[in-house]
Amino acid sequence: MSNYTISTNSLRLSVDSPFLSFSPPSNNQTEKNFTKVTAIVRDIYGKPVPEIKVFISDDSVGNLKKVKIFDSDKTKEINVVQQGGIEGFFVETDGNGNILFFIYPFKAESIRIKLFSQVIGSTDPVIAKDIIYISNNITENMEADFIQPEIFDYSYGDLKSPGKKDFMVKIVPYNNVENGDSILFFVNNQYTRHSIQIHDESDLGSYSIPLPYAIFLENKLSRFFYVVIRASGDMVASKSQTLDILYKGNEYNEPWTDVDRIYESCKVYSSYGVFDDSLIEQYDLISNNTISKYLENPNHEGLFIQITGTNDPNDTKKAPLGSQVTLNLYINSKTEIVTKSYTKTMSNLPDTQGSNTAILTFGISHEVLKYKEAYIDKSAKIFFDYQIGTDNDLDVTYGKIWQGYIDTNLDSFI
Repeated sequence: MSNYTISTNSLRLSVDSPFLSFSPPSNNQTEKNFTKVTAIVRDIYGKPVPEIKVFISDDSVGNLKKVKIFDSDKTKEINVVQQGGIEGFFVETDGNGNILFFIYPFKAESIRIKLFSQVIGSTDPVIAKDIIYISNNITENMEADFIQPEIFDYSYGDLKSPGKKDFMVKIVPYNNVENGDSILFFVNNQYTRHSIQIHDESDLGSYSIPLPYAIFLENKLSRFFYVVIRASGDMVASKSQTLDILYKGNEYNEPWTDVDRIYESCKVYSSYGVFDDSLIEQYDLISNNTISKYLENPNHEGLFIQITGTNDPNDTKKAPLGSQVTLNLYINSKTEIVTKSYTKTMSNLPDTQGSNTAILTFGISHEVLKYKEAYIDKSAKIFFDYQIGTDNDLDVTYGKIWQGYIDTNLDSFI
């Protein structure tokens, strides 16, 4: 039994390539046809847990024996064993709490692998972020016999987000629908990591499937289609027809309106530095004076943004320590529309001994903020929000929105 109280969320395995396919009649393992599987195991305070055994299992008997599993340096094959009547294998975290192993298909057989991880005697099994699909076919070789997916309020031409992260999709019922079918969505022959499982044919035929706009590349042609995987893991021989899309982004250039924002908003400080009198409140104006001390700052920052994280498992309003945080900036002004993102990793440890919190600071360059003029009939707006994960991740989480006004007009600069 572990001496640590394990953060169960940290046990969730990340799968690098959740869709692997063979082109028939190949029966040979190839060096490139594999997926990397990773996690960083931490305790509930965010500290990595070193040298602890983790049991990895699948929800179906026999599947793990249809692949080869290798350790972190790809030299030693890991054997499948029985643990409490469950088929699986053990891996051990390294000195920094890392789990790393590789799964190789070694014959052209369709398999569906749903991985679980647990510390025996300490945690329940935790499902991986992605199911691994191994197919004995490749999408390019499949006949497009099913009707293309349909997007709500869209028929052809440019696709724009009306300020929402997700759009709604309808799948017209296809031939021989079976309960347990999984529908996998692809763009340009790449699996998007988004799928749904059919429990009844009534799940089809309505705009009830949410997918993120982030599956599409902005201003590039996206060829959108789906394939069907049976509950057994077998791939149906047909795919859907392709819906061709040119995604033009968020037409409002503001933070998403349809996401659940669980963390408190960031704090915004002027170029004068990070102290109480420099704090800019929500809906205040960012002016030339606000960003004027940029030359006194190491990287010519016009604003400083701070996000507070915690290792207190009971404080769900702050980002967890150790998180990779992406700060998003939006400016809508007469002179320029700006969208920028900045990514940093928050400390794993609190800033001071005896504390539970750490602060992550972002600097916004004066160059990005200058010459932002108000409209003739309305103020220019500036927004900040932040997220852990990408918009395409199923488990992405968001911070609340900070909103203000900006007028750093050209006339005030000499």
